[in-house]
Amino acid sequence: MHVPDAAVTLSGGAVVSSTRREEVSTRIRRALLTGELRPGQRIKEVHLAEALGVSRPTLRESLQQLVHEGALVQVPYKGIHVAQPTAEELRDVAEVRMPLETMAALRLSRDPDGSAMDGVREALREHLAAIESGDDLQAHITHIALHKAIWDQAASPTLRKIWPLVGSQVHIALTVDQAVRHDPERDAALHRQLIRVIEEGDEAAIVAEVEDHIRHSVDEVLRRLS
Repeated sequence: MHVPDAAVTLSGGAVVSSTRREEVSTRIRRALLTGELRPGQRIKEVHLAEALGVSRPTLRESLQQLVHEGALVQVPYKGIHVAQPTAEELRDVAEVRMPLETMAALRLSRDPDGSAMDGVREALREHLAAIESGDDLQAHITHIALHKAIWDQAASPTLRKIWPLVGSQVHIALTVDQAVRHDPERDAALHRQLIRVIEEGDEAAIVAEVEDHIRHSVDEVLRRLS
């Protein structure tokens, strides 16, 4: 199916902040989550720069940052488009995540009262606070940060090296999840449950919970997209 080029005004008017690149990136992220920018759409720099009131070099910096994060993709000879993962790609990301995130969770469970778990609990608190605030973009950012904290706090140099690659794909998957399934209460309950199971330390329960958390999420997204 042909997806039209993005003709987006992005609510809020011209960008006036001194940190223009970050504000532009934030406005584009919000547009992705709200559906103002749709999967597969081409980004037209001249229109977007005009709508945001920024120079094209500033806009390009923001677009490249979002390409690096995985929210946008640069197609040779066709410009920059909003990422449009296929069902197969979303399942593949889930299959890659499950054993690695399980490994991280099992490592964390060895010391439920240690500083590593404190770091994960703090990431959970920030995510729950963002959900409570009603700021969908902040909830999305802290959602990714919580899963990154699980990887980071597991104290595995290999997991930390792998995260930038897998993390960009997780970012895409969670963006799609947020856009098609907006259920803050369910989100909060699922993440409280995930961290509680890690704290309790039952290995079989951790393996099952991580798989359920990741697999069921992607299954529901795919069901809603079909």
